[in-house]
Amino acid sequence: MTPAYDTAAASPSPHPAANGLPAAAWTAFRVLAVIAGLSAIMVVAGHFYGSRLLQSSMSTSPEPIQLVIGNDVLDVPENMIRHEAQRVPGVTGRVDLRLYWPERAGYRLSHADAFSDTDPETTQTVLISVAKRQWLLDMAGRLELVYGKAADASAAPRPVHGLTALRLDPAHGYVDETLYFAPSANGGALPAFIARCNEPAAGAAPLLLACETDLFFGETLEARIRFPAHFLADWARFRSELDAFLHGLQVRAE
Repeated sequence: MTPAYDTAAASPSPHPAANGLPAAAWTAFRVLAVIAGLSAIMVVAGHFYGSRLLQSSMSTSPEPIQLVIGNDVLDVPENMIRHEAQRVPGVTGRVDLRLYWPERAGYRLSHADAFSDTDPETTQTVLISVAKRQWLLDMAGRLELVYGKAADASAAPRPVHGLTALRLDPAHGYVDETLYFAPSANGGALPAFIARCNEPAAGAAPLLLACETDLFFGETLEARIRFPAHFLADWARFRSELDAFLHGLQVRAE
């Protein structure tokens, strides 16, 4: 006689405990899998809706808007202006711009990913605020008068990308900041390039646009610029492009 087999014993038990895995552990694995799936969905959705939000706040029109700030007249492409309320021609006190560099281009759908890039090492966007001058000196003019006196005496200057890197003293209010500057190419008193960059302590997240500078242009204007730290590697080109861009905004009398 052929022996009868207990099919219940021979088949894998549907209950996880019967297979050596406690029911509580099996449940925990399921919960973790669900959480991981939801996290992935949130990342994708966040990127999608973040891009949609950016698209809804930026214009894609390259048509110039004529603005009067101080004694200067500017023609600014609409798709460079960050805030909708500033996209109105006429007299204003300030305009805030966001550009894709080095093309010096405003927002368009083909650059949507670049405008949404939040990686400090790859972002190619620059923020520029233009307003009437509030100070007697721009950052280059403040090198000796202000920053030279705020240097951290415990940190020696060091060369970086052809620039001099000077650590600033937190006691003067410059927390985690380093000044980068290059001497004038023609022996003048003002540096050819200057910027302050935030350099957080090890383990801290870097800022997206860690560096800033300001400079005078036109008759009465000041531009405050924020840019990614990796632009320092080609600072001379960046400064040249920056000067050309600001010069190009100005409307000159015939």
